[in-house]
Amino acid sequence: MRRLLPAVVLLTTLLSGCSDTPGESKLEQLVQQQFDSQYQGLIDVQALQKLNGWSDSDNQYTVEVSYNIEFKQSFKVYMEQQTAKPGNPLEKMASGMSAGLLKLQYGDFNAGDVYEVKQQKLTLRSSENGWRIAD
Repeated sequence: MRRLLPAVVLLTTLLSGCSDTPGESKLEQLVQQQFDSQYQGLIDVQALQKLNGWSDSDNQYTVEVSYNIEFKQSFKVYMEQQTAKPGNPLEKMASGMSAGLLKLQYGDFNAGDVYEVKQQKLTLRSSENGWRIAD
């Protein structure tokens, strides 16, 4: 029995390290990427905590998280930058509308303002490049 104990401990350690669910650092990276794709350079995700998670299938994982967001710029400065960009007026309008929704949710935010997202449910899908947030 004594000879078997080290093998059992090693096997348990190896199997627990093989968990295929994303940890907090990966989840924070995914949430940051999502904000960056919508609001380039505006929001910094901080202090993400995984509250709960469950597998819906082998390639889908649902997780509840909380985190803080910090605005790197004020709403006014961000909007000025968006309208000053060269390019398609429709793309500028869409970007402005998207930022306007942030203003509705968080008010007239300033650079350095921090807000807590108390609970958000994310659905993740497994891809060839790892976990991705499903749209």
